[in-house]
Amino acid sequence: MKKYFFLLLVSISFFTSCKTPKDIAYLQDLQVGSSVTTQKDGVIRFQPGDKLSIFVHSRDEQMRSLFNLGGGHTMVSTSANASASYTVDINGDIDFPVLGLIKIAGKSRTEVERYIKNELQTQNLCKDAVVIVQFYQMYFSVLGNFGGSGSHPITRDKTTILEAISQSGDLGILGKRKNILVLRQEGSQQKPYWIDLTDSKSIYNSPVYYIKQNDIVYVEPNDMAKRSSTVMGSQAFTPSFWMSMFSFLTSAALLIIKL
Repeated sequence: MKKYFFLLLVSISFFTSCKTPKDIAYLQDLQVGSSVTTQKDGVIRFQPGDKLSIFVHSRDEQMRSLFNLGGGHTMVSTSANASASYTVDINGDIDFPVLGLIKIAGKSRTEVERYIKNELQTQNLCKDAVVIVQFYQMYFSVLGNFGGSGSHPITRDKTTILEAISQSGDLGILGKRKNILVLRQEGSQQKPYWIDLTDSKSIYNSPVYYIKQNDIVYVEPNDMAKRSSTVMGSQAFTPSFWMSMFSFLTSAALLIIKL
């Protein structure tokens, strides 16, 4: 009986030390051949405080200079063109050359492009205008157990939460996959959303599946990481810890056998 007890103690020590961590893999419920329906509306719409660059192309050089070099606006250089940047004011407007105040808040990049192009043509200001609107200095941020925390630029519409995580260097192995917090500014309030990365429905059905400007993604450390933050906890789950534990259990078992 004592020998069986000894073997039991050794087995417990071994299997505890070799226990496979759970909840590490993403999208664990997806099966081979299965499919998911993604959300349609991932278009970013401008809000007060956002910045955008606007480039107006025309064969008329004077027109290009007029609309791309707006007085008092920051110049944005690209590989091919120079455009002017604008900040959406508290009322949701920008002050565009000649056209004056334009309501931007609530509009997408495409809608702004179409509106400005239509106004330039209908007012006989620039008949051959080609308008390009881009995001300028718009970011999302990541905090917690990431490979690379910090702010990351938003350069296009429909950036998913999975893409945002990838851009941030992926989650650390000690980050909680089942409780990702996304803080989103909605009007004057910051609203929290939670996502379980191991569950496809939690990801694809979430209102924050598509990242928006000023989103903050936080990954909480798991229990192992929390324990490692203490003096005693930092000793756990290391090879030296398990060797010491095995030695202790072996000695205890031998002592019991001798009794």
